Amino acid sequence: MFESKQKQQHRAFRFEYSGLVRYIITPVFIFLPSVVTSGPIESEKNHFKAIWDTGATNSVITQKVVQALSLVPIGKTTVCGVNSQEVVDTYLIDIGLPNKVLFQNVVVSLARLNTNDMEVLIGMDIILRGDFLFTNLNGKSIFNFAFPPFKNNDNYVEKATEINRKNHL
Repeated sequence: MFESKQKQQHRAFRFEYSGLVRYIITPVFIFLPSVVTSGPIESEKNHFKAIWDTGATNSVITQKVVQALSLVPIGKTTVCGVNSQEVVDTYLIDIGLPNKVLFQNVVVSLARLNTNDMEVLIGMDIILRGDFLFTNLNGKSIFNFAFPPFKNNDNYVEKATEINRKNHL
């Protein structure tokens, strides 16, 4: 069961990859927009692979998602890429993350992603709502995401200063 973001219960997920990765890939659930009371139901029909992209302003979906859920466009927008500009359809969806948090009424645009198996791109419109942490440890990449953000985030500057101070004693 997914929880609406209004409940503010802390939820987090962690993905540990077998080596160092250049792409952050997680499962997501895409739902038709709705007023959720007991939570939407997960199924194969709404389960997709997502790539997380801090360089993308907004989240996008592919034609495969549009077809799987029979989505109807709500408008159009101009999407600017590195070397292109294109007018595309926009859609209203709910996005469920692996930590069972549901972001409701998200406006996404249609895109062709540069890989056949990615159907959703999670952009900064979702990422900025939580704590996003990507680290490398012992030759493995680790991705953590929490919502809502924690009040006491780690301060790497303070940690580095403290460790360096101890090492020079």
